[in-house]
Amino acid sequence: MSDLLNAPERGAIESFLIRQKPADGPAPTFERLLGFLSGVVITPGGITPSDWMQPLLEFNAIVFKDTDDATRFMDQLMPLYNRLNDMRLRNENLCPFDWREMTDLDKAHQQASDWGIGLHDALRLRPEIWAPEKHEARHVPVKLLDEMQHTMAFIWAIADPGSVPHIVPDPVPFQRNFLGKAPGWKEEMIRTSWDDELVEMFRLLCLSRLSSSADTLQRYAKAYDVGTRAGSAKPQTAPAKLRVGRNDPCPCGSGVKYKKCCGR
Repeated sequence: MSDLLNAPERGAIESFLIRQKPADGPAPTFERLLGFLSGVVITPGGITPSDWMQPLLEFNAIVFKDTDDATRFMDQLMPLYNRLNDMRLRNENLCPFDWREMTDLDKAHQQASDWGIGLHDALRLRPEIWAPEKHEARHVPVKLLDEMQHTMAFIWAIADPGSVPHIVPDPVPFQRNFLGKAPGWKEEMIRTSWDDELVEMFRLLCLSRLSSSADTLQRYAKAYDVGTRAGSAKPQTAPAKLRVGRNDPCPCGSGVKYKKCCGR
């Protein structure tokens, strides 16, 4: 399991989160906050804390008792944010899950789901980057853009399993390509429409691919960022050479002819 899940700030952040009592929906978790911060630092161009802090609080139904309470929370959250950003700069994969090290799969699946939901929350802040029209991301290689769009579908499925039938209208290829490899699977077991069991199987597939999904998002973000900066840079032109006739007024402003002043 990644050190991110055991970050020094975890205890203090969780002690704060456990006090939160959302009116509806689940209580916020450390993994969801971690996923959100990961999405923030991945996003090309950067999202400043002033832009992401309020959405983070709203998505997680976090309420502060007073200013001091908010300050203590931020004092724990910002070092975690900085650590993630340092990892991004070192091109390290920000996904904190290694399924080979998991012993309690039910707990790991819940943690990974929360992380994916948080990641999805953050990516929603910049739809023009993560759900662009193809002409808006012409500077990104087509293959990488297609890969990113498939990855976004996986992240969406984790955040909202009910959307799976919309994301993947035909469940048959999924069953043949993935379930078909399971022992005892037979062609006659194929279902032509989605049901709760199939949706859950698809969600588990998406969770198992979180590390590769994070890698794709980070590679896309880097290509998008580099391409955007390159496209916005104006070509440098050499300064025009000054051409002054010998009998013209000197450009220095002296009022004397050029040949008797700077042109001597």
